[in-house]
Amino acid sequence: MKSELKLKDALKGISVIKRFFYFIIFLFLFECSLNPNSKFWTKEKKILVDKSSTTVLVKSKKQSLYEFNQNFKISLPKNIKAENNQQLNNDGLINFDANLKKMSKYNFKTISSFSNYEPEILLDNNQLFYFDSRGSIIKFDNNSNVVWKKNFYSKQDKKLQPILFFGKSGEDLFVADSIANYYVINKNTGKLKWKKKHSSSFNSQIKTFENKALVIDMENRLRCFSLETGDLIWSVKTQQSLLRSQKKQSLILNNDKVYFSNSIGDITAVNISSGRIIWQTPTQSNVSFGNTYFLKSSDIVSDKSSIFISNNNNQFFSIDLLSGVINWRQDLSSELRPAIISDYLVTISDNGLLIIMNKETGQIVRINDLLKNIKEKRKKNYQPIGFLVGKFYIYVSTKNGRILVVNFKKGKIERMLKLDNNKLQRPVYFNKSLYIAKDNSIIRLN
Repeated sequence: MKSELKLKDALKGISVIKRFFYFIIFLFLFECSLNPNSKFWTKEKKILVDKSSTTVLVKSKKQSLYEFNQNFKISLPKNIKAENNQQLNNDGLINFDANLKKMSKYNFKTISSFSNYEPEILLDNNQLFYFDSRGSIIKFDNNSNVVWKKNFYSKQDKKLQPILFFGKSGEDLFVADSIANYYVINKNTGKLKWKKKHSSSFNSQIKTFENKALVIDMENRLRCFSLETGDLIWSVKTQQSLLRSQKKQSLILNNDKVYFSNSIGDITAVNISSGRIIWQTPTQSNVSFGNTYFLKSSDIVSDKSSIFISNNNNQFFSIDLLSGVINWRQDLSSELRPAIISDYLVTISDNGLLIIMNKETGQIVRINDLLKNIKEKRKKNYQPIGFLVGKFYIYVSTKNGRILVVNFKKGKIERMLKLDNNKLQRPVYFNKSLYIAKDNSIIRLN
């Protein structure tokens, strides 16, 4: 009898193992079929260069790369703004042209999860704010000297290595983190004004408007907090994803409205005063396990009439600011923040294609293969992470720690600067310098 029971238990155990095994196989196949980065059996729709680098796939149709005008010249604006403003909705063309000489280095404790998250450098009045792996906020002066260093976490929270996101308003520095804390400190002294715990962790850009801080949590809710007290003023719920994405969500401000993206591709416009939804536009045709976790959208940028956003699911959108109506959609794959240059949009695809589109129509007017001279097996190491457009050159950060200096007119890499062997964050322009964050330091280039 006992032996029969043992046999039954053993068979039951095997059955459970089998079910678990089948479940794992199912998830693998499901992800392969839906994940745009998977090449298991998905039909490629995104713009790709074949092995000979002579053709591209656009809207599932093969076209010669040379059908696109590779020498198309853009009329650049005469007046280039002098500085980068954290609240601006588009970096556009930056007033920068340099040899990329290393000027200074800002050191901090290595951030182990740096490759997964996208923290942003905060620059203000020749001072730089960042954080280390223990959650310490560091204020540097322009010579990379530490002005102050503050930490508001317990020993246990320090071990969790919180990722911090910053927003500034006057003398206030609003901080939200990946372990569900949010607080305000004085940016001059580092003194804590207040600190509170939230029900969900944060992973988004932070914008401030009047006496309000706007940030998105992992539940795809836009939260509006009082900068004075930390009290919740209002919140806007959008559809939640099945799994939490590590992609940082994007917000922009336009007059008294905030526009934001969530992890499943919805773009929502909200009145900041009331918290009322004005419109909501989905950029995904369906919501499922695969595309909620693996969807990675770019930061939102805007001009006076439209917002622009792209993702790694072969989609680039122009959306009307007032109505939320989609003006046009172009089939290309990029999760990089695009730039608006005059009447054109500039972006770089996942596989290194520099793409220039007409802003009004979405028509591609020029494509340059930036990585055509790099060996095929090494190309994935040069995956673009972010870029900025200067007077004559485009400065591209890469997965393998390089800065690519691309001639804008020729669409060709003219110089390559090695800063690290690992991922660099998107370059930031401030006060005639470029700032590049990596996992243990920030490099200033001039």
